[in-house]
Amino acid sequence: MPAALTALQTEKKRLRRLLRQRRRDVTLSDVTQKSQSVCRRLCAHDFFQSAQTVVLYSPHENEIETDGIWQAARDQGKVVYYPRIPPDKRDLEFVRRYAEDQLTPGIFGICIPPGNDILERVQRAIVLTPGVGFDRFGHRLGRGRGYYDRAFGGILAGATRIGLAYDFQLVPQVPTDTQDALLDYIITETQLSECSGRNSNGVLA
Repeated sequence: MPAALTALQTEKKRLRRLLRQRRRDVTLSDVTQKSQSVCRRLCAHDFFQSAQTVVLYSPHENEIETDGIWQAARDQGKVVYYPRIPPDKRDLEFVRRYAEDQLTPGIFGICIPPGNDILERVQRAIVLTPGVGFDRFGHRLGRGRGYYDRAFGGILAGATRIGLAYDFQLVPQVPTDTQDALLDYIITETQLSECSGRNSNGVLA
């Protein structure tokens, strides 16, 4: 493996380990409070109001909670999908959640809808993605398996990509390579940032 690639992977692992520990240290009350702030900021924005389809996620390891977003999307009649890791553990598939559905644990203990209504194409869709770290250019540091990067180049191509995070997860620069997909926006408990990599630079209140 080339030395530059080895250094990149080493830096990714270092930053991932640091930020995951900081996230684990967030208290449950802070998780709830900050998640509510993220939810309010997201649901008030035009891209949420106008979306027909919302690709959501089930939080893991103190990620921003999404129950409030699910409730808002359901009440507004939006079609909602959640990521599911198939048995071969290769690429994500996205399963529709209906109003009466209760989530159940799937692979890696991440909760998923019970059905098999799989997303086939996106139209007027937003994708709400978790992550370990983000920067204002739109780079995202995930768990290291590349699931979302491949999905953004495939089934989710054309959707608006939005990272949900805590303020401390927004870092000056995320180490990246050419296969790392860019986000359009990042929302934290205090701000909505329009990413300069795919959009004009700016921070929206």
